[in-house]
Amino acid sequence: MVKFMPYEENYFDLCNSSKYRTVVYGAGAYLKRIFPYLSEHINYICDKQADTIKKYEETDVISPKELENIHEELLIIICVKKEEIRCEIKRELEKLAIDACVFDYFDNIAFDVYKEIQNAGLSDKKEINSIRLICEDNGWILNKFAVKMREKLLERGYDCSIDSVVDPNADINHHMIYATCQPVTSCFHETFMITHIDSSNKLEFLKHQLKRAKLGICMSRETMDKLVVYGIPREKLCYINPAQDGVIKPKKYILGITHKTHEDHRKKENVLIDLCRELNPDYFSFKIMGSGWDDIVNSIRNMGFEVEYYSEFIYEKYIHLIPSLDYYLFWGFDEGSMGYLDALRAGIDTIVTPQGYHLDVKDGITYPCRTLYDFRDVLLSLQNRRKRIVESVDTWTWGNYVDKHLEVWNYVLGNEENIYKNQHMYEDGIFSVLKVNV
Repeated sequence: MVKFMPYEENYFDLCNSSKYRTVVYGAGAYLKRIFPYLSEHINYICDKQADTIKKYEETDVISPKELENIHEELLIIICVKKEEIRCEIKRELEKLAIDACVFDYFDNIAFDVYKEIQNAGLSDKKEINSIRLICEDNGWILNKFAVKMREKLLERGYDCSIDSVVDPNADINHHMIYATCQPVTSCFHETFMITHIDSSNKLEFLKHQLKRAKLGICMSRETMDKLVVYGIPREKLCYINPAQDGVIKPKKYILGITHKTHEDHRKKENVLIDLCRELNPDYFSFKIMGSGWDDIVNSIRNMGFEVEYYSEFIYEKYIHLIPSLDYYLFWGFDEGSMGYLDALRAGIDTIVTPQGYHLDVKDGITYPCRTLYDFRDVLLSLQNRRKRIVESVDTWTWGNYVDKHLEVWNYVLGNEENIYKNQHMYEDGIFSVLKVNV
């Protein structure tokens, strides 16, 4: 006789009785997820592809018809996600000559609702040695997170692996995304990253997960605060800002000069060397078109500046050069530069002297400069502005990202030594765990 158990009949209440043998029906993706949690209870795995699969881990895989050969009372857990397939399986089981209680993994209190653990954020003190990163993503951003974290954890001497399921023997099981964390019991120390909670269904799923998982780790303070407003317990949340690779070089300002030099130095060309002595070549490069700049170009190249130089005027190149600039430079006082007009036509900002017809163009001069010090101050201001942007993520490295996770994981395991050693250095990580009431 086959009996289909209602939602409120808890599987674990029956499985503790020795007279039952447990069978999981379905050897697909969800078996892989739940097997570490239920392996000690599972006696058989049932699947229509039993002839091909034969064994899962060390457990025999049998066909549905072979269930009739087991002359014991069975607890069958249907572990297939699609509801229509589960209904079909139930119809098939009804036809078999077996004595079984059938549980729907996706519709049973044993696998869905649990009492919340008291003091779930802490446990008995335990050192971290091994870490499992759970990631089902292949080749995209979550996989990158996992690979980078593993790289840094190995550098720090930890045993770290990446797989699509939890490791029962790992000290920490960290899911690269909340969706893969579906703990049946709370026997492992599990944390997970939270992002893209953009529907009520995801929010409810998150609430359920955090009844068993230790912590959900958001990517930002804003998301953490929003989730608290939406009803997630604050003590089950923290945030760790993501990392950047540190390989992208700053975009350089492209400064343009389009005039030739003269023997009487009326264009003050040597000003360029004086300016470059004050500037960082990481933030500026030059495009120069005009004769007579050869020695100056060599000098500033030796200082480390990139220079695209044309020693003669080539109109076809000129009309492409001007729109490629960020700023047009001119420091002469001889009525004006024709390149200034072309730069304005291209919508390019200008750093030029306020004289001649430069003044007659309404809103033409972006930065008016009369002295070398004026030009220097403008360019240093631009340099410092970009430098501040670049340095704003200097500490957002994969190394720091992993170190912050280690601090949080040590806290989860009850290791509170040196917990304040980085106080005032950052606000995320362990400090977002501790500042529950802030």
